[in-house]
Amino acid sequence: MNIRSIIATLLFCLTAVAVHAQKSDTTYFDADWKSSAKAESSFYRITKTIEEGKKYDVADYHNNGKLQMTGSYASLSPEIKDGVFTWYKETGEKVSETIFEKGKVKSKTNFGPDPKDKKPSPEFVLLEKQPQYPGGIKKLYRYLGDNFSYPKGLKPRPKGTIVVNFVIDKDGKVTEAYVKESVHPLLDAEAIRVVENMAKWEPGVQHGKPVRVAYNIPIYVE
Repeated sequence: MNIRSIIATLLFCLTAVAVHAQKSDTTYFDADWKSSAKAESSFYRITKTIEEGKKYDVADYHNNGKLQMTGSYASLSPEIKDGVFTWYKETGEKVSETIFEKGKVKSKTNFGPDPKDKKPSPEFVLLEKQPQYPGGIKKLYRYLGDNFSYPKGLKPRPKGTIVVNFVIDKDGKVTEAYVKESVHPLLDAEAIRVVENMAKWEPGVQHGKPVRVAYNIPIYVE
């Protein structure tokens, strides 16, 4: 065997060892993100060991194969996030992106709807009449408190304030809701569900006519 053949063989062996070293494991979860059997799962996670004890790449998927989250961990037990974590809707759009450094949040970005997919919302400095939820602001927050359901089994329980932006249309219907400030993807999704299911508002009025008005609501979860 000549020297070129020896070098080629060595390179092939080294590549094979490197590929073999990156383990890949699949874990299944139910709707509350508790470990479950595959047949009873709503999500699954693929964990790739990049460097044992130092780096693990993780991707979460809905059972239909749509991506839900990607991120990297410095440790799996305990879990220490380290790197960029990105959450997605089932349609593929980004929901939020958080950068972690050894488990600590360094920055967070939240994504609203693509401007190309939404109608422009006119801005008004003064309105003759502001939009109003049926019964007033106290009834609004009572509705939010009565209807927001904290996902079971979400541990540790994230706390914080979710800010939901939306538009109250000319007929009082709530449209174009999205999360401006995130706490957790599951909590964000629940906040959107509750907001989108609100009763129709009394629309805002400008120059004697109903108009579309941008609005936001902070929802504190603990």
